[in-house]
Amino acid sequence: MPVYKNNKAKSKKYYVKHKNITKRGFETYQEAKMWESKLILENSQVNCNKYFYDVATLYFDDLKPNVTYATYGKAIQTYNAYIKPNLANKRLSSITALDCKKFKDFIDALPLHTSSKNYIIGVYKRIFTFAVKYLSLSNNPCINLDNFKRTSEEIIRKHSKELNVWSVDEFNKFIECVKIPKYKTLFYVLFYTGIRLGEAQALQWKDYYNGLIDVYKSYTVKTDKGIYEIKTTKTLSSIRKVSLPSKLIDVLDDYKASISSTPGFSNDWYIFGNINPLPRTNIERVKSKAIKESGVKRIKIHDFRHSHASNLIASGVNIVAVSKRLGHSDINMTLKTYTHLMKKSEDELLMSLDKIFSKSSQDDF
Repeated sequence: MPVYKNNKAKSKKYYVKHKNITKRGFETYQEAKMWESKLILENSQVNCNKYFYDVATLYFDDLKPNVTYATYGKAIQTYNAYIKPNLANKRLSSITALDCKKFKDFIDALPLHTSSKNYIIGVYKRIFTFAVKYLSLSNNPCINLDNFKRTSEEIIRKHSKELNVWSVDEFNKFIECVKIPKYKTLFYVLFYTGIRLGEAQALQWKDYYNGLIDVYKSYTVKTDKGIYEIKTTKTLSSIRKVSLPSKLIDVLDDYKASISSTPGFSNDWYIFGNINPLPRTNIERVKSKAIKESGVKRIKIHDFRHSHASNLIASGVNIVAVSKRLGHSDINMTLKTYTHLMKKSEDELLMSLDKIFSKSSQDDF
């Protein structure tokens, strides 16, 4: 509560603390509260008179140091393309709920995927939320804006879409064409552990021990200058110890033995890149070259993760174990991503039921 009573002073008068303003000497709580309400109203009137562009600028200044470069870049690009042209020169106080609805209708008419439309609305709403929280905006005009619902065509397309993954044979053809040891080892780790690329880039030799890797941090690009940052993983579930198959242990041990005599080597070195982690651009270039030479179908870096999970599920590994290995916060996330692979399990279930029922006589029913 911003209204306080000074019990230490002889007069025991009330005082108000609101942000960086302190006002003392009130005889009663009601007087202090009235002054506080007036101050908030005055601040609200001043802030609500700001142009939307000014509020958005403050929001993005606050956002930038707290998210990755990619996240910030996507948000500011979305604002400049879709929100700024419509609202930049409007005063915050003049924007009504109807204006917000009209903006949503404008976005709805654009030839964009539903997820893209919802992202635009999300950025739009977060700017107003910022104004409520920090600029004393008393009424949020877009509070009732709901997300767009996916079209039936999008739902069907999503459920029918197959993941772009490699079989073990396809991976073996690919890896034969990767000649540089550190990249070869990286692709082995991605395919046989399912960890994310950023998690692999952040791995240090001290994170590899006793036949497992300790995943608790991730690499992210901080600026457009190529400066990187190593941060803790986004969620607690992403912090995990991933066990390695014996073949992968041999690959890592052989690679470590080959570089351990390098001057300055230590367990603080990054497994993939030595003093600094390998940048994604270099990894993508090596991957593309090996795909072209091997003749296997083209996949994205993240598809190594999908390939790992898909091969495990197709081999009959418990979906809960797969979910934990991937670091998913919710098993439903795993099920939604790999639900098409469950058909095999369903077929096996029906075969088991047929066997059970064939052993029962009809009199049992």
